[in-house]
Amino acid sequence: MPVLNLSMPTKRVSAWMAETDPKYARAWLATLPLADSAESAREIYQALYTLNRQELDAACRFELMELYTRPIATVTAALEPYFARAALPLTPKKRQLAEFIRQLHMEMAYGYKGCLQDFEKQRLRWTKKSLRITSLERALHYLGEVLLHSYQVYMPFPTSTWREIHAIYRYAAEQNMTAEVIDAPPPETGKTTLAHDYVRILLLGLSNPYQLPQNECRYVQRFLQHWGAKAVLRNNLEPPHPGGHFLLDLSSDSAPVPFPREPRFKPEQDLRLLDASELLQTVQFFIQRLKNGDRARSLSLGIDCLDSVCLEMLQRMLKSWGLTPRRQYSRIQRSGPVFLCAGLSAIHFFCSGQKPFMPPEANRRELSDEKFILPTHIEQDIAREADNQDEEFIALDEPVEKESPRPAVTAESYKVSGEMMHIDRWQIKDTAPRGLQLIRRGGSHTYLRVGDVVGVQQMDDVGRWGAGVVRWMKSPETDKLEMGVELLSSNIHAAAVALARGATREYKPVLILPAIEALHQPATLLVARGLFTTGNDLWLAEEAADIRIVRLLQRFEHTSMFELFVFADVLT
Repeated sequence: MPVLNLSMPTKRVSAWMAETDPKYARAWLATLPLADSAESAREIYQALYTLNRQELDAACRFELMELYTRPIATVTAALEPYFARAALPLTPKKRQLAEFIRQLHMEMAYGYKGCLQDFEKQRLRWTKKSLRITSLERALHYLGEVLLHSYQVYMPFPTSTWREIHAIYRYAAEQNMTAEVIDAPPPETGKTTLAHDYVRILLLGLSNPYQLPQNECRYVQRFLQHWGAKAVLRNNLEPPHPGGHFLLDLSSDSAPVPFPREPRFKPEQDLRLLDASELLQTVQFFIQRLKNGDRARSLSLGIDCLDSVCLEMLQRMLKSWGLTPRRQYSRIQRSGPVFLCAGLSAIHFFCSGQKPFMPPEANRRELSDEKFILPTHIEQDIAREADNQDEEFIALDEPVEKESPRPAVTAESYKVSGEMMHIDRWQIKDTAPRGLQLIRRGGSHTYLRVGDVVGVQQMDDVGRWGAGVVRWMKSPETDKLEMGVELLSSNIHAAAVALARGATREYKPVLILPAIEALHQPATLLVARGLFTTGNDLWLAEEAADIRIVRLLQRFEHTSMFELFVFADVLT
């Protein structure tokens, strides 16, 4: 008889109280002001914590846990926006909130694992099969939510989370329960099976979640709720080709891995093959439809987003679930400092000799005093920051209040025309020819997101700035941040561009990335996202050079923050 060994909190007396009669628990939950999500979340957590640490009748515990599913979904949806798109590193209170939401779902998982444990103790294994199947699915679901909320804020997931997810699936498979149809937990509607939930969790773990733009893992999850059933688990470990196939070890504490091109393992009882090839065909179909001009909302993707955002997300899915490229270069362990600034404005400022951006026309004006005219976009940014600088958030253990500004711990800070430009000092963990793995402890004014462009200055190359893009992030603990930066260029130049058409020229700051002959990489222009498009003719102004017209030939790279265009001079 298979045995399910899952972690559970020790039974003990809690200082908190909780209703153990489902009738009174339902009435109490109905009185909670779910609109006051922080207060309601605290009360729900205290009740779950208490229930999970006391002895209860198995059927009673199951009924109680089912009562909590919808309130948990409601308060989670209300609290997530406070940190889901916050720049890293999270402030201590926002990190506390993120960890609290994750712990709420861990307590839900404990509750359903407790149901399974109670069924075993009270010898109800066969007479309560439907309750056991639902308890298994719910425990799996909430452990998957623990992973999701870890990915959302780039925190490491708790140890043994994947091991227990695999253990629940294996136990259900041995009991022939994986295909049983049950009601999906809130906020979802309709039906589901444990096998479908398990595959969706596996695919989310395979989507390179620490490399996704903030909150995109939630969109990936919603897409998989509609289309994840296209992927299947197989016992046969002989795929026709490695692309779209993954190797899964049910005894491990990790997500699946890409199926090896040259398998050197012996088939074992714990090994499975995850076949995502049909799902990849579906993703490719949606990508082609969007490229042909179809609207995202007409494709039944399961998510509501702009056409361009959906297209980019699907392309990242295709890359994650397709044939994973091998690393071309090994990483080199190295330590030492490196200086970073974040955002196009800051990079432009530092690589132009700490000069504020001024359009070429403004440079030609004869000013009567020492003041200079602020560009329109900077004035707008200053006004916008003044309106938004005191963001309100929910503190879990305190009344709603405004957070005091983080202390300045940057290596350098410059106030330019009302806009702060910062340089932070990071430590190199290891390097590769085109990348850096960096780590930083302590507070920072340089808030970063996956996809941000950063300026990089090596300690032994003061005065020269390079450009890179943040590819992944992890925040293992408060005030500690790790990230991977792909280097786009080691030597960049500040410039300005304006559309060549029209009577007036409104110049925008850009960066020129010189050609890299060894890599056959042409010169490119790095611009803010959404300003220009392929085929645009631009006036290009560089310091100590005549203004000339260039044409954008091809978009070479892009994220949600910037675009990189190949360009060439237009002969006049």
